[in-house]
Amino acid sequence: MPRPSFMFVPATLIAACLAAAPADAAMTVSTFLSRAQPLRDQGMMAVLDPDFQVLKAEADNAKHQLRAEDAQRRAAGKPPIACVPEGEKIGITDMLDGLAALPARDKRLPLKDGYARVLAKRFPCR
Repeated sequence: MPRPSFMFVPATLIAACLAAAPADAAMTVSTFLSRAQPLRDQGMMAVLDPDFQVLKAEADNAKHQLRAEDAQRRAAGKPPIACVPEGEKIGITDMLDGLAALPARDKRLPLKDGYARVLAKRFPCR
C-alpha cells in the first residue's frame, strides 16, 4: 500500500536541518541556549519546529563526544569528568537550566564543554 506523500515531509525537514550546519562546527553554549529558549516557550509544539531537530542533533553530538572523551580519560587513568550514579541521568530541563546558570565566560565554550561543567557540578566525584 503506498504511503501518503505527507509522511515524507518530516524526514525531508530533518535531513535539511541536519545538513544546514557542518558536523564539525561546535555550537557554543550561548548559541544553543538562545536557539533553545524559543522552543522551550512553545512547549510540546516545539517538536514541530525545524530547529528542534537541529538542536537535538547538536545535543546528541555533544553527549557522544563527552562520553568518548570521558572513556579516553578513564583509559588513561585520569579522573572522570563527572561521577554520574548508575541509572541516573540529567533531564533536558535540568541541563538547560544548568547551562543557563553557567558564568558568561563558560557560555562561550562549545556545548560539549558546557555539558561537562553542568555534569561535574551536578554529579561531582568525591
